[in-house]
Amino acid sequence: MGALSILLVAVGAILAFAVNVVVDEVELVTIGVIMMVVGGLGLLTALVTGSGFRSFRSERHVSPDGRHVVEETQQQPL
Repeated sequence: MGALSILLVAVGAILAFAVNVVVDEVELVTIGVIMMVVGGLGLLTALVTGSGFRSFRSERHVSPDGRHVVEETQQQPL
C-alpha cells in the first residue's frame, strides 16, 4: 500500500505541476491534486497501521523423521 501511495503522489505532482497540456473538459491540475491527496492519505494510513513497508520471511523446517513440517513466518522490522 505504501509504494502505491508514493506512486500516486508522484504522478499527481507531475500532472499538477509539470504537464502543460490543455485537454477539453478535463482539468489536469485538479486531477493531479486529487491524486496527491489520495496518495498522501494512503501513505499516512500505511504509516499509522504499520503495513505496506514491512516484509515477511518464511522458513520451512522438516523433522529428521520426515513426518512433520513446521512453517515459521516472521515479520521483518522496518
